[in-house]
Amino acid sequence: MKVGDCPSCRAPVEFRPGAGQIKICEYCQTVVFRGEFKLESLGKVAELMDTESPLKVGLTGRYSGTPFTVAGRLQKANAAGTWDEWCLQFEDERVGWLAESEGEWKLLFPMNNVAAPKLESLQVLGTFTLRDKTFVVEEKNSARTLSAQGQLPAFNRDHLYVDATGPKGVFCSLDEADGETEAFVGSFTTLKALGFDPLELEPTPKKEALRHARCTECNGGLDLKAPDATKRVACPYCGALLEVRGGTLNFLELLEKPPFEARIPLGAVGKLHDPTVDKPQGPPPEWTCLAFLVRSCNVEGTRYPWDEYLLWNRTEGFRWLMHSNGHWTWLTPTPAGEVALSFRQAKLGGQTFRGYQAVFATTEYVAGECYWQVRAGETAQASEYVAPPRSINIDITDNEATFTLGVMVEAALLEKTFGLKKKLPPAVGLAPAQLNPYSQKASEAWTWGALWAGALVLVAILFSVLGTTELYYLGHFSVPPSAPSASAEAQRFSDPFEVKKSVPLEVQVSAPGLSNNWQGVSIDLVNEKTNEVIAVYAESEYYSGTDDGERWSEGSYSQTRSTDVVEAGTYVLRATPSFEAGRGVDYDIRVQADDGAGLACPLFLVLLLLAAPLYYSLRANGFETAKWNDAVFQSSPGVSSFPYAKGDDDD
Repeated sequence: MKVGDCPSCRAPVEFRPGAGQIKICEYCQTVVFRGEFKLESLGKVAELMDTESPLKVGLTGRYSGTPFTVAGRLQKANAAGTWDEWCLQFEDERVGWLAESEGEWKLLFPMNNVAAPKLESLQVLGTFTLRDKTFVVEEKNSARTLSAQGQLPAFNRDHLYVDATGPKGVFCSLDEADGETEAFVGSFTTLKALGFDPLELEPTPKKEALRHARCTECNGGLDLKAPDATKRVACPYCGALLEVRGGTLNFLELLEKPPFEARIPLGAVGKLHDPTVDKPQGPPPEWTCLAFLVRSCNVEGTRYPWDEYLLWNRTEGFRWLMHSNGHWTWLTPTPAGEVALSFRQAKLGGQTFRGYQAVFATTEYVAGECYWQVRAGETAQASEYVAPPRSINIDITDNEATFTLGVMVEAALLEKTFGLKKKLPPAVGLAPAQLNPYSQKASEAWTWGALWAGALVLVAILFSVLGTTELYYLGHFSVPPSAPSASAEAQRFSDPFEVKKSVPLEVQVSAPGLSNNWQGVSIDLVNEKTNEVIAVYAESEYYSGTDDGERWSEGSYSQTRSTDVVEAGTYVLRATPSFEAGRGVDYDIRVQADDGAGLACPLFLVLLLLAAPLYYSLRANGFETAKWNDAVFQSSPGVSSFPYAKGDDDD
């Protein structure tokens, strides 16, 4: 430990080994630099603002098995607000930074020996690569160090910075000061994961005065629910928008009151698991409704408004509820680096989201407490990608891009969660991420329809193959050697036989004596009662021989022909053979009925089974058409395109 005198007030200044060359004098707030030969002053900083952080210099913790001490604190600000950065000195001589902002904690370590990009070359939603990891820029801004405490490795009054995220929760911050760029890489974390003693994590009590502050314009009581995270307060009595700075409230502007009240009252509390989390653990967290916003976009001269409700939990941070036309969507912040964007498409965790809209949104009204410097009239480009019932929502301003993962929730669940006495309005029209109520039914109907239809056809074929066969006639006929082909002399008649019921008949002609020859037989079945004649013709042929010592054959000695349904009755068979001159052979004729099941009825039933899938498919297609006809993309305010609407090309 090295002890010296403050260059400004001469008070003792102690430097602990390895904790950095900068020490903030505890007596006069001078930034003291430990040079090679003496202590030098780098100017003074303001007193620390009260941010009600649970941390303080001197606390100890443990990360990945390595103990550390909170050695110092930087308090920074930009045009949007103030945040804290805590310097952690590890026992293995590493230095880490714990950034605290908007209810989130990020643990970062300096990345040495890397070629960090110049910040002037980066833009919001642009990308850069460090050691084979690709990061997406979420924010590009400038920051000023307002105050500091403890011992620090370096000190910069003003610097540019870029905050970016990569896959699997990786976070990167680039700081640029005096022409040099430093890279810090880490991940999101929690105070519990950092091993702090919970009994030592006590926020400073000075904010209690602000918790029960009064409006500077109307003196109305403001019961702030999250004074440590609040940067804007909208008075519910007079509409004054107040800025929270240094533990005091300052008037900014007077807002117009909207023509309707918030559906979820400010201050309402409810317990609910985050619907975007697949398998939540433990009891549901308690959420407090902090703020209510009215936002809108203008498309083709028509105003389309929606409501947004800011929810807060001290441990979980901030969430949003978005309400439009009776449809509710829960929104959870998600890192931009986890989302892969392409033309009208986004991918997150292996799931593809289809671009639905990109509009320019204006904040018309705000009430309650907000964690950013919100103002009425501010605009942002708002995009939405859907994979029902989930969505990815992106708000882009000049300096920042905010990504949220959304999932639709039922109004009845919110009524129960927040104990609302007044029922929420019913849903009207279709929501971008609304599940298609017919799609699942169509899928199930096609699955079951196909299974039942397949089973029905198999059963019909089985019965057809295994069905009983009744023989009505079997006779042998000879061909006189001298009889001409197809002549009356060659013609033969059978004895009468009875067909017992109206059925189709199978007539089989066999000529086993064929050898390199053919023979056809014209068969007439004559009904003795009605003289109706049913005619069929069967022709058999059989050829064989030897080529290059190999035996071959083709054709068949027999052929079968079927008739339509014949009436029951007594029949006589008349057979007239046709053949080459002098080469007629004896033949056999078999007449039988097949009692197996026919396929006409099963095919009709199959069509009936497919009626439901076709119906639901048509309804599902109509639902999607109606929903996507409302998709809109604005390249600039007032310039809209409807790529999925009827009559337009689908890009």
